[in-house]
Amino acid sequence: MRSPFLYLKNYFNILILKLKYQSRFKAGFIQTFDKLHVEIHNKGHIQLGSYNQNRGNLYLISDKGNITIGDHCFFNTGSSITSTESITIGSYCKFGNNLVIVDHDHNYKRKSESEPEFIGKPIVIGDNTWVGANVVILKGVTIGNNCVIGAGSIITKDIPDGKKYISGKTL
Repeated sequence: MRSPFLYLKNYFNILILKLKYQSRFKAGFIQTFDKLHVEIHNKGHIQLGSYNQNRGNLYLISDKGNITIGDHCFFNTGSSITSTESITIGSYCKFGNNLVIVDHDHNYKRKSESEPEFIGKPIVIGDNTWVGANVVILKGVTIGNNCVIGAGSIITKDIPDGKKYISGKTL
C-alpha cells in the first residue's frame, strides 16, 4: 500500500495541472505518480484515466498532439512519451524502465518554414500490454491487446493482439 501522503500529494498536483492547462489536461484524481513531468504546447491535450502510477520520472509532452492513457497503467523510472499527433495507451498496461514512445520524426529534409518541422503518425497500444525495459516505440505503430514486448526492442511495425515481440521477431 502506498503512503496516504502520496495520494494527497498527487491529488493537489493533478489539481494544479488542471488549473494550469484547463481543458487541455484531464485526469482522474486517484493517481500515485512519483515525479510526473507534464508539458502541453500549441493546443496539445493529455488525458489520464484513474489509478495510474509510476516509479521515478515520467515525462508526458504534447506539442499539438494528444496523449491518452487508460486506467491502472504503470510506468517504471525514466519513461518518456512525446506526441505531435496522437498516442493512445489502453488500460492495465505495464512499462519497464527507460521507455521512449514518440509519434513523430524530425523533418530533416525541411528546406523552408512552410514545410512541417515534424512528420508524425499516430501510435495505439492496446489493453493489458506489457512492455519491457529499454523499449522504443516509434510513429505509426499499433500494438494490440494482451501483447508482450521484450526488453531492448525497437518497435517500428504493428503487432497483432496476443503476440510476443522479442529480439526482432513476432512470436
